[in-house]
Amino acid sequence: MENLLTAILVTVVTAASIQAKEPRKNVMPNIVLILADDMGKDSVSAFNGKLGFKTPRMDQLVTQGMTFTEAHSGSALCTPTRYGLLTGRYAWRSRLKRGVLHKWDPPLIEEGRAGMGAMLQAKGYHTACVGKWHLGWDLPFNSNDPLPVGDRSTRDALVAKMVDWTKPMAGGPVDHGFDYHFGSDLRMGLPYVYLENRKVLGIPVFQKKRGDTSAVDILPTVTAKAISYIEEQAKKDQPFFLYFSMTSPHSPIAPSAKFDGISGISPYVDFVIQTDDSIGRVVDAVDQAGIAEDTLIIVTADNGNSLNLAKKGGSFEKGVNFEVNMRGGKFHIEEGGHKVPFIVRWKGMVAPKTSSNTPICLTDLMATFAEIAGYDLPDNAAEDSVSLLSALKGKAFTRDPIINHDAPGDFAIRRGEWKLIIRSTPKGKRTAEKAGLPPVHLYNVSEDPRELNNRAEQYPELVSRLTKELRTIISNGRSTPGTLQQNAGQTWMPTDEKSPAAAANTTVDGVTNKARGDVYPQERNQKLPAMQKEVKK
Repeated sequence: MENLLTAILVTVVTAASIQAKEPRKNVMPNIVLILADDMGKDSVSAFNGKLGFKTPRMDQLVTQGMTFTEAHSGSALCTPTRYGLLTGRYAWRSRLKRGVLHKWDPPLIEEGRAGMGAMLQAKGYHTACVGKWHLGWDLPFNSNDPLPVGDRSTRDALVAKMVDWTKPMAGGPVDHGFDYHFGSDLRMGLPYVYLENRKVLGIPVFQKKRGDTSAVDILPTVTAKAISYIEEQAKKDQPFFLYFSMTSPHSPIAPSAKFDGISGISPYVDFVIQTDDSIGRVVDAVDQAGIAEDTLIIVTADNGNSLNLAKKGGSFEKGVNFEVNMRGGKFHIEEGGHKVPFIVRWKGMVAPKTSSNTPICLTDLMATFAEIAGYDLPDNAAEDSVSLLSALKGKAFTRDPIINHDAPGDFAIRRGEWKLIIRSTPKGKRTAEKAGLPPVHLYNVSEDPRELNNRAEQYPELVSRLTKELRTIISNGRSTPGTLQQNAGQTWMPTDEKSPAAAANTTVDGVTNKARGDVYPQERNQKLPAMQKEVKK
């Protein structure tokens, strides 16, 4: 009995010593960045008392750190937000002027552009991207023929046959500063296979029915991979950066068996609850590895809820409401399209149970991590990124202005409590007209977060001033101080249609809005080489 008690005591002491691992001194923190997919701020019960269900793991994290109550994605869509997050540059400065990358599109991040992964690599971090990429690939096409046109499902199947899936896939995370990548690139032509580094682990299929075994397995699989990466890196002295780009609660809505029906409301709500659980499990992995004191954790999302999905299954009829504090969702320029949760836990650095109401943008993470890592950003990098480090330390902080972008390509500018929306694209104008609204909207979002009271008529000088500022930020190629930069291609220049002076000067990159029309790129319909670039195995 004595020997047994001794063994138990030794085991307990050993376990305690592991958990009580001494924090590393005078070294850079590990960084775990968790990006949910299509999950607006109102999806977190700590921020929405009328949500109708609980997200206990994110709620717990709120009590452990700092919440930014006015955090915004640069866009109301997946691809442009991810570009902005990883480069610190608004995506509409790239070739992508609206929408998202589609199947078969080449990489969006330009060769030679400084990105988050490469930056942290240069400062000695081991870097990993686990989950969704959605920023394009250099696919190994075995034909120079133009991509076929026609029905989407038929077209996808035909294009898939033009790709040699046994060859390495270039243009992904490992070609943009990540030492390791594992994921499933939903919506990018590879929905039900996994990719590891440059290798496709299987042959893609294109069924999209809910309940497909492979779809159900994706979230548990990428979560497990993120956890195993943390566990492995925790054994090393090298700091690490994990970009856990989740695949949920984006469609396909496929809660695993443990969560299917758990809410009693709808499969979509089940999937949000599973997303919350996955976030909590990744945080637990940090704690259980004994590296909590050495690790900065950020939980956020790429854009607002997909309201069409959220309403399926009678969720709203059963008391769920993702639009309590704001209007709109994914795709929209209204607050619901781009206002996202932003929770930071950094023990010993960020005070628990604190918050900041200063508006911030996800593009700001590039400059923030640069300051943390001691990286001097070149003048042609992170053009729209402002470091949040002083705010994290509880110091006075102001970040103005923020530019938002929606699916058609329209703009909004936020300065302080004021937000100006300008619908200048053809689709944007049609959207406003259909809703019985003028193209220009001005809201005091502090007083009117649901954007119901258009104040443009009341404050014409403010409209003109914000319009001018927005146009300047677009033309300058940056919103931060520094040398002026070039945008790629042609960008819609918003105008205050009531201002003759503004209307007369509608050029950017030397092309007028009126003359240009809708000229967004259609790369997926162009000829592609058999191998777009040499890839190292």
